[in-house]
Amino acid sequence: MSNNASHITARALLDAGAFLIRPNDPFRLTSGLLAPFYINCRLILGHEQARKQIADALADDVGKRGAEIVAGGVTAGVPFATMVADRLGLPLCYIRPQPKSHGTGGQIEGGDVAGRKVVLVEDLITTATSIVLFTNALRVANATIDHVSVVFARMTDAAQPALDDLNLSLNVLCDLETLLDMAQEEGVASVAEIAEVRAFLQDPEAWSAAR
Repeated sequence: MSNNASHITARALLDAGAFLIRPNDPFRLTSGLLAPFYINCRLILGHEQARKQIADALADDVGKRGAEIVAGGVTAGVPFATMVADRLGLPLCYIRPQPKSHGTGGQIEGGDVAGRKVVLVEDLITTATSIVLFTNALRVANATIDHVSVVFARMTDAAQPALDDLNLSLNVLCDLETLLDMAQEEGVASVAEIAEVRAFLQDPEAWSAAR
């Protein structure tokens, strides 16, 4: 995505209060590690201007990919995928991490993906585990998917190889470096807080173990 879209997205994330830094009361991540910061893209949904800017930028990317249907992963990707589908006038579907244990037992709900080109929209990528899961579910359902559009990225070393294994291209609106730079320049975060974030990024395991 262009630098302009990256800065618009960083601005929207900061305006929505989605960049949370708490070195003295760290967040526990899905991995079990403690971290001094957390990116909560869901907070964008409660801020109409930020929400509009993010959705417009995602739709700009997805609209270039020849999508026949837009997909969102449960739960955080669904509202963003919905806004993109509305902007582009395309069908929408959403994907659960696992098939339902009742009713129809479906994993993919909404528009029929079989034989159609799908673009997956997600809020965040770190390890790419969820993206891999959703992509495999779509392909089992005979969809064609080769691109993912994401609001924010803090990619681990495992993420890009996982995407490469599935031959997925990725577009990210904003990355952590852009967000850190803007947060520091505008005084949203102190120099000491930014230093803690960078220390974590340099060695997450050591930073977490020390807490």
